[in-house]
Amino acid sequence: MKKLLIGALLMSLLMTGCAKNEEIPGDAGQLCLVKVETDGIGLVAAAKEGETLAFDESLTSSSAYMNVPEGTVLTIGARDSVDEYKFVKWTKNGEEFSTDYEVTVTIDGPTDFIAVFGLSNGWDGPTASTIEEVKTIGDVLALPYFGWAYSEKTFVYAFELDNVVYRVEAELPAETSKALFDLEFEDPQYEQKFNELVAPLEVTKIDNVTEAIPTQEELDKYVGLTCGDLIDQGWQNNFYNTEEMEFGFTYGWSSYIVKLDGKIEYKDDTDIEEAIRDLKVLSVKYEGLGNVADIEFEQN
Repeated sequence: MKKLLIGALLMSLLMTGCAKNEEIPGDAGQLCLVKVETDGIGLVAAAKEGETLAFDESLTSSSAYMNVPEGTVLTIGARDSVDEYKFVKWTKNGEEFSTDYEVTVTIDGPTDFIAVFGLSNGWDGPTASTIEEVKTIGDVLALPYFGWAYSEKTFVYAFELDNVVYRVEAELPAETSKALFDLEFEDPQYEQKFNELVAPLEVTKIDNVTEAIPTQEELDKYVGLTCGDLIDQGWQNNFYNTEEMEFGFTYGWSSYIVKLDGKIEYKDDTDIEEAIRDLKVLSVKYEGLGNVADIEFEQN
């Protein structure tokens, strides 16, 4: 049986004990809801002009929600809270916004700010500054990463460089593959040993994951199909909201929210995928990147 280890497993371990800190200051009736949240583990805070950012150091992850009038000047800030995650960038309403830890903004409507924190594995070797310089896995180990995986013959690593997520592959020599499979997560030197094993691997393939994210126009082509059509193509359901008939799916490297037409009667023994197979797709919305390091999936 082929063994498969996925770096994303480490993410779930690191999430233990995280909490949200919600702050909703201001008077009722104000116009704009500002959400300041995280993707990954880290702290965020928001402050009105003249006030000081306040981070709750007792948490490893936080968020801040504020109702403010249009035209309000805010400072939003991010702070690393655990060694494994480093701040990468801010997005504003889903668009690239800034790579500065602290940003001053003028609110012109309801706004969602997300501080993206990428995993960091402690590598301090030479690092590529452009994608053209990437020749070995070691060239990207110090960059924020979004998962890794390996099988007996292939190593996959996903990382971000210049606001673009890439996925690279390398061939695993038999002796390196065996050494990786023999590593123990509990070993205090696991990270160091892992890096030393994979750093010399020569990159054989580079995929631009960001460029492969489908447009809304492409996603609209699924409207009218049945949910069974999606499932038969390899879409995998990972959560559901039967009240709103919204279902989370992953397909390839990305996650999506699929809204379905109709209702289902949910019971404890309901097979969700079977129950929704014949329902029509009303809409499909891109939600974010999923398992970018998936070895099995080939992006079309």
